[in-house]
Amino acid sequence: MNSPRRAPLFVVLALALIVVGLLSSTAKSVNPSQLPSTLALNGRAESTALYCTGFSNAKLGESGRVVLINTTGHSHEITIDHVSNLGVGFSNELKLGAYEQFGFDPSAGVRGDYFGVGAQVSGGGVVGVEVTKERTSEAPCISRGIANWFAAGFDTTVGSTAILSVYNPTATPAVFNVSTFSAQGYVAPQKFQGYAVGAHSQAEINLGTAIVDLSDVGVHVRVLRGTLDIVGLQHSGPTVSYNPGVGEPSTSAIFPLVTTANNATAQIRFSNPGPTPANVTLKVTLASYHVPNQTVSVAPYGSAVASITPNSAIAAAGYASVAMSSNQPVIAALATGTGNNIALSAPQSPEPEYLVGDFTGRGFAAATLTNTSAKSISIDITRLSSRGGATSISSQLHLAGDTTESVRSAVPVLANLRGVVMIVEASRPSLIVTLALPTRPAGMTVVSGLDGR
Repeated sequence: MNSPRRAPLFVVLALALIVVGLLSSTAKSVNPSQLPSTLALNGRAESTALYCTGFSNAKLGESGRVVLINTTGHSHEITIDHVSNLGVGFSNELKLGAYEQFGFDPSAGVRGDYFGVGAQVSGGGVVGVEVTKERTSEAPCISRGIANWFAAGFDTTVGSTAILSVYNPTATPAVFNVSTFSAQGYVAPQKFQGYAVGAHSQAEINLGTAIVDLSDVGVHVRVLRGTLDIVGLQHSGPTVSYNPGVGEPSTSAIFPLVTTANNATAQIRFSNPGPTPANVTLKVTLASYHVPNQTVSVAPYGSAVASITPNSAIAAAGYASVAMSSNQPVIAALATGTGNNIALSAPQSPEPEYLVGDFTGRGFAAATLTNTSAKSISIDITRLSSRGGATSISSQLHLAGDTTESVRSAVPVLANLRGVVMIVEASRPSLIVTLALPTRPAGMTVVSGLDGR
């Protein structure tokens, strides 16, 4: 007697299961090591946000600039909030025209020692980059706060300063813990536990006040309440570099532009945030040379360094591509420099789209395209101009699987790259764009194409 009444319920449950199955089959997985991305140039979005941190006043030596870039053919209204570690600041508004750029010093007109920026944009397609004053490093502004942040390679030895620059982009206070991994093992300094940063405010963690006279220090910031924008600042001798970090340790990474120049230092620095030893293998690809795999073991909660240059097994022959694989998730960073002066850069996650721009005005000494998948991809490059709009340079460039190619050889018209701003789009989300600024020796400053994180 109850069967006729139950039939509709069975039908509803069956339909619900079908809908859930369809949604699950179409859901996209997200690489957990990625930080929030905004470079999906969605011009139809009603509003977007950009958050930038990692600036000090000139006296403290880590000053810099923010550059906002409009990648669309129509203007956008932007409200910019400037904040400091003193909890003070101001807001200003501007209209950013089609394909225009706007650069500014976040510390101008604000009392304090360290500074952060929040930009609210009407619509989509505007991205941001931060550049150090001495034009020695770049990092992307991110689109939303994060709850976990990892980075490796920091140095607190004499002559070096390692700082975590933390900006709270939300309207409520945030609380976080900081732990480190180094030759001392796992350390969670009491002064860095339960650390609070006010709403729309800025804070700094000087690692050297608790982690004294150590190199190759890994960091984990765990946000207990709220979300944060975090950038690592490494001040080593005259060099200031940004370490944008990653969202999660990983068992693989690739560094496509690692210098092997004479008189240069190039290291892959590792930190192990887990309780199991990590065995890391580095595959080094260098011109026509055969280089044996390099291996390193990273102790639980410890750190280790793999030297690429100088290394008697690796010839001085331009730039090498270094691919990492590990049996346990680790945190990695590329450290480049001369002597004790080093600059840090984080590994990239593959993306389908990048913005490449000469935001330092120095051009690039090298630029590469890397396909991290086994299948070939097609790449389209569009050059942006504030005067002429967008112009396609190469309608279809093909890049074979698991290869790295120089932009100059792939697209001869881009041999110079001085003053260029362009969008690089791939047919699959497996592309990495890597660039090196002009330095002596070569390869001292490695930056990423903007994936809009």
